[in-house]
Amino acid sequence: MKFSYLGDDAEEVSDVLTRCIGPVRVQKPLNTALSYRYEFIAAGRVAFSRATSQGSLSIGQKGEVPKLLVLLPLHGAARVRIGRDDSLISIPGKAAILDGNRLSELQIEEARSHLSFVIDQGEIFRHLSAALERPVHGSIDFTPELDLTTGAGEILFKLSQIMATCLGDNAEIQELPSTLSHLSEGIVNLLVDTVPHRFSAALTEGEWLPSPRHVKRAVDFMHANLSAPISMTDIAEAAGIGVRSLQEGFKRFKGASPISYLAQLRMEAAHRDLLNADQRLSVAEIARKWGFRHMGRFANDYRKSYGCPPSEARRRLPLSDA
Repeated sequence: MKFSYLGDDAEEVSDVLTRCIGPVRVQKPLNTALSYRYEFIAAGRVAFSRATSQGSLSIGQKGEVPKLLVLLPLHGAARVRIGRDDSLISIPGKAAILDGNRLSELQIEEARSHLSFVIDQGEIFRHLSAALERPVHGSIDFTPELDLTTGAGEILFKLSQIMATCLGDNAEIQELPSTLSHLSEGIVNLLVDTVPHRFSAALTEGEWLPSPRHVKRAVDFMHANLSAPISMTDIAEAAGIGVRSLQEGFKRFKGASPISYLAQLRMEAAHRDLLNADQRLSVAEIARKWGFRHMGRFANDYRKSYGCPPSEARRRLPLSDA
């Protein structure tokens, strides 16, 4: 998907940004002029945009979304308010990394232009899960600022310059979907591997080491029986070891107990069904399919994992279809 917008109406800008990054409200002071240009392209689960504005305005989230927004300023300053207490100044040379699960607001007073990445957090979870060999959920907690003049930040900014070539009317790179896909994957890998976040220590302290065979057998057994009422003893027998050894193996290599790990796998399966299953199936039916009997607990755990209630997840479309 690709489109561009040029206009001066705050409500129209609200509609455009809501379609691309999630529910936002754009406001401007009364009796003031506004000019806003927005160019957008989606490449799988990573989208890229360029925004240029003249005049004072604020862009605030109306609701939580499971996405990561990375702002790469080109010109002008903006104040970013994050949650109730945190804030930062977004200026050229510094990226602002915003978690859509924490409500934020961008306040602009003068001329401003920036590039941005919008990344589905599911893509980040998949990368982390593969690296750590275990399901990953919850807040990622990236550090909110990144120096764009050196190291990983400089590479990220150069990648953004390449992605910016997708936005022109005659951009040839947009006709190369595999190239866009690889660029998107590289951006996610770069962020996860180099920018500090809640799972950085696990990645650097050896939790990524390959699991021993008995742990792999246990995981394979779980995947094959996700919707079945299996017990710890069943898992241990399938792995060919005792329950205590199984618990120790999972604690060492998966960072969770076997039962917690199984619950995480089932939550992932329920999440996939909520996004993709036949809409005639209710949330309760999907939850029961994957072994969740207490709906209140399921809804609470789902929200902790994905940043929204399961009923809202049913209404969401993949980013590329926005």
